[in-house]
Amino acid sequence: MNEQALLDRLEKENITLANFSKRILAFLIDDAIISCIISVIFYDKFSTNMDLSSIIMILNNFVWSIFLLHFSYHTLFTYMYGASLGKMICKIMILNEEFLDKPNFIQSCIRALVRQLSSMAFMLGFAWAFGNILRKTWQDYLARTIVVNVA
Repeated sequence: MNEQALLDRLEKENITLANFSKRILAFLIDDAIISCIISVIFYDKFSTNMDLSSIIMILNNFVWSIFLLHFSYHTLFTYMYGASLGKMICKIMILNEEFLDKPNFIQSCIRALVRQLSSMAFMLGFAWAFGNILRKTWQDYLARTIVVNVA
């Protein structure tokens, strides 16, 4: 489906695209939530190593676990609710662009994986949203999703 056809369909269904400020705020909220989870998990290690270099070394030892936590968080919330906690707070939602319903499990996995890769690539995938009318990021293009306002 081309961009204009999708825009026309969204307008017909009275659905509006989420703006950048809501998406950025949702991103920051999600990262804060995951950071809190990581802080709780590693509290005992962090409390004994108050040195910043020691904390960085601890986190480097668990980089794949942290990656898996991010991936699981975004996959499960996207699949189950169509939105992460940050998106729920900001009243935005991820939709499958074909059915205008929440993404299926495969789409949720693709979206979560590409989101992580985009984060590791200096946020280039997120910056991509500034260059298209549907405000789609790399993860939206590859998973065939869009982010819309709920209220």
